[in-house]
Amino acid sequence: MPMEITVLIIILIAYFVIKPLIINDLNVEKARKMIDEGAVIIDVRSEKEYETSHLDGTVLIPLPELKDRIGKTVADKGKVVLLHCRSGSRSFAGKRLLKSMGYNNVYNLGSFKRAKRMIS
Repeated sequence: MPMEITVLIIILIAYFVIKPLIINDLNVEKARKMIDEGAVIIDVRSEKEYETSHLDGTVLIPLPELKDRIGKTVADKGKVVLLHCRSGSRSFAGKRLLKSMGYNNVYNLGSFKRAKRMIS
């Protein structure tokens, strides 16, 4: 097998093994406890994605609008904020953005499917 293909296979395996560990930082029990205690759940997908399907109790703030709109939804920077999107990537970016803005209790639920399991 050529070296390039071997390297590509290693990169793909690492991506699919490591990505969930980095992007999804909560387990189901911890997420449900936070939700029971009043965490705000934000869907950072597009409006079209949200209209197609969304989870009850979530607030839509598309990622490109998060910086400008978060203060109206979550004024208290100590409040627990749980983010999710379609795959977990946008919610990861949203988490990083909110952390840089001083929100210190921000967590990534990950993908829509994973968030649905955690919330239900």
